Amino acid sequence: MKKKFVAVFIVFVFFINSIVAGTAKATQTAPEKYPFSVKPKGNYVEILKGSQVVAKILPPELLNESPAKKEETQTILLPFIENGVVNWRFEKSEPSDLLFLSDGKNKTLKLNFHTLDAFYKITSPYIAFKEQYQSARLTFNYNCEFKRSPQLKDDETINVEISIFSENKTKILVLPEKIKVTSGKGTFKTSFSIPMDSRYISFEISQASRNLISCEFENFKITLVKPSKYTFLLKNVQVYNNYIQQEFENGFQKLTRRIFVSSPQDVVNVEETLKAKEDHQVFKEYSLVEFESRPLFILKRDYKLEKFAKPMYVTDSLSDFYLKLENCAIGYANNYDSIETYNLKNKANVFMFLSNSDDIKYFVIGKNKEHIYTTTQLFRKGFEKTYVYSIFPAEYTYSIKSRSPNATKAILIFSHHSDSNMISIIKAMMFGTTDTKDPSYMKKGFVGYKIPITWGFFYKSVKGIPGFDNPEYKKLIEFLAQKKIEVVLHTASPVAKENTVELIKKALEDTTYLKLDDWIDHSLSDGTRCAALKSEGAIHGSKNYSFDLFLKHGYKYCWSYLDVKLDTLNMLQPDKVTWHPQIFFKNYNFGEGDSLYQWNSVRYRNLPKMLTQNQLDKLVNENGVCIIHDYFAHPMQKNKLFVVRNKNVYISPQFDKTLRLVSNLMSKKLLWVPTVKEFIDYEVALKNVQITPLDSTTFVVDNKNYSEIKGFTLITLLPNGQEKRTIVNLLPGINLITVP
Repeated sequence: MKKKFVAVFIVFVFFINSIVAGTAKATQTAPEKYPFSVKPKGNYVEILKGSQVVAKILPPELLNESPAKKEETQTILLPFIENGVVNWRFEKSEPSDLLFLSDGKNKTLKLNFHTLDAFYKITSPYIAFKEQYQSARLTFNYNCEFKRSPQLKDDETINVEISIFSENKTKILVLPEKIKVTSGKGTFKTSFSIPMDSRYISFEISQASRNLISCEFENFKITLVKPSKYTFLLKNVQVYNNYIQQEFENGFQKLTRRIFVSSPQDVVNVEETLKAKEDHQVFKEYSLVEFESRPLFILKRDYKLEKFAKPMYVTDSLSDFYLKLENCAIGYANNYDSIETYNLKNKANVFMFLSNSDDIKYFVIGKNKEHIYTTTQLFRKGFEKTYVYSIFPAEYTYSIKSRSPNATKAILIFSHHSDSNMISIIKAMMFGTTDTKDPSYMKKGFVGYKIPITWGFFYKSVKGIPGFDNPEYKKLIEFLAQKKIEVVLHTASPVAKENTVELIKKALEDTTYLKLDDWIDHSLSDGTRCAALKSEGAIHGSKNYSFDLFLKHGYKYCWSYLDVKLDTLNMLQPDKVTWHPQIFFKNYNFGEGDSLYQWNSVRYRNLPKMLTQNQLDKLVNENGVCIIHDYFAHPMQKNKLFVVRNKNVYISPQFDKTLRLVSNLMSKKLLWVPTVKEFIDYEVALKNVQITPLDSTTFVVDNKNYSEIKGFTLITLLPNGQEKRTIVNLLPGINLITVP
């Protein structure tokens, strides 16, 4: 298999060489230029432009969670008063009392409020990193007293904001968290990874409330975890006429890196193939490219080029990466989990993450309602993946693989979670009304406007909530499936404890003919132990283990049980340049063998008020992505999503307006509205498309899928700031595309 792969690679290289050589002959009269060359230097490779070194490609790094040894961690206790000095900064409402409660260690702070509007903010001093750390844990205790007990609608929260700084105390990363509180004592715990260039950390805690009497804090503790590095040793280097091959190994993995220079020496292509030798856990794994050239522009997740003035920028697996420097550019990165780029004033460091499992936290719901996270990625023996990127002249035109087909811009996905859904409301949502004689019947709603949706349904009926065992409900679900609605099981029973392995097995078997391969867990947040995937269904050895059943029935996707908190529609959040957005992901700790794609979502309190013309236009302008989680057929949606007239149910005027806005944007080719399954399938297909620049206007586009990608869209960023979208039906294999 390996020999065959190398042969294909050499043929592909020869093909590119032939084309580029022909191009070079036709442009022999062009002005003199300084081509690229590569040179091995010990265990790294230098990229030169003429005689000037512009970049160094360094050995890969593998970091794992450290063993529980004292020398692997550093714990810092943060007293409020130390040696008679208060190092914390306090902001608070007046009049209020500030009291340090001393138990001999000055670890407790109490704030008493006497105003209607209580506000406070306490900010820790800078904490310096004496060594390199890979992650940190922050914990503290709190005790809140309120005038009256907070109700669910009050949403009393303590805001925690963790800030990480570089050498010159420039803020690299901000991590905001919220603690929902009730009267009494509680403990806050969080874990987070630390970016490579971090030197200091601080955090602030705040709250603004009309209900607060006092709050008390104590036992602030930060535990810094040192990285356990598993060094890749350079085992072999081979230098050929047009490429260098390096082979690195450690106890767990082998990485083969090929660095190829095109015939006219305009483009450097880097291909890295990682293969697992043993089962092993990975926390972070990356390749590092150090550029000696000053960074100029970076591509944001909204496809906009902006000056690279910030200290750090993070991309994601759904967005193309492009960094323009003075002497060169880097882009066309494929299959990397994420990429972190650091602006070091006159140079830049680019960390290409082969695995960054802290981005894809796998969790289950614990017995005490807590989310239990695993932030390492399990790679099994034989796992293999190939990653590629290119380094090319700064003056080259850059083109992007659009996330959506047919030149559409934004992506909007609806997902319905059953809960207390009713058949009559489902019909109103789908067909516009339950009145078959009404002129609007089948002309409104999701079916009427031809708007796809991922629609969850229960298998078992419980207490008036219909399930697949209800003949009328079953017939309706079958009809929706015929209308190309993606119907998916929303667990098996609305009652969490009833979701046994036996019931889930029966639900999967009885719905096989519908060819379901997506799943949405239901009602696990109370900690009920059951066979749902986010409870114990994916825990091998549990009596509730059911993951093997999903593999047997060909399931590919499931809801991650995570809702992103947003005030806008775009889950990519392009302005949060240090944020790692995740829309869908695979985590190999999830069950055995292969994993399911897990997808995140966002839920809004009032969907019609969110899906306005302004918000949808903003999503389109940002080339954004949004997966909506809502309860479209729940009785609580009365007068919001549906209305009742003369014993018939109708879609509400405001929600009908919402769907018409969406339909209008679809007809204008501005908005792509797929199902969850269609979205993930298309994005996975895009990951298997590799682009290699030949010259400033021509690209080799290698479709490694076995089938054609219809509506494949290439977005070219033009020098005048405009863009051009080129649409092709991308055939399997090698395609040549020329752009302006």
